[in-house]
Amino acid sequence: MTYIKHGLYHHPLCKVWYNMKHRISNKNNRDYHCYGGKGITICEEWKDDPTNFIIWAENNGYQKGLMLDRIDNNLGYYPKNCQFITPAQSILNRRLLRKDNTSGYCGVSYDKNARKYSAFIKVNKIRRYLGLFNSARMAALRYDAEAFLLNDGRPVNFT
Repeated sequence: MTYIKHGLYHHPLCKVWYNMKHRISNKNNRDYHCYGGKGITICEEWKDDPTNFIIWAENNGYQKGLMLDRIDNNLGYYPKNCQFITPAQSILNRRLLRKDNTSGYCGVSYDKNARKYSAFIKVNKIRRYLGLFNSARMAALRYDAEAFLLNDGRPVNFT
């Protein structure tokens, strides 16, 4: 972090502010393509000085161990669209499909050896195999059934 003249350099929320700002404005940031590259912006009152952001955060639920979260991931960083959540809540609030997903469904991949679709789900960081299926849709339905039984708020393929 470069020298900042506001005197808040060592405040824990200053790093949160700095990272938020660089995700949307620094094309060299590894996450830029998911933020600034997709048109995510930051409100004027937070843009150039962390003071207003820190005051807002301290008055709106910030505690050590919580993460800044955008309520609507299609909208930018501004007071009515931001909140602080736990890392576990953050995991559930992510995009359904990764960029490298080729099946089009969460928890489904194509098994070249079996020439079928494989369904799987992660539980407590352990990948649980759910079976082989003739179609990606059938594998996705199996994933959704398991996600429903776990009842932990994870995203599903069909609602």
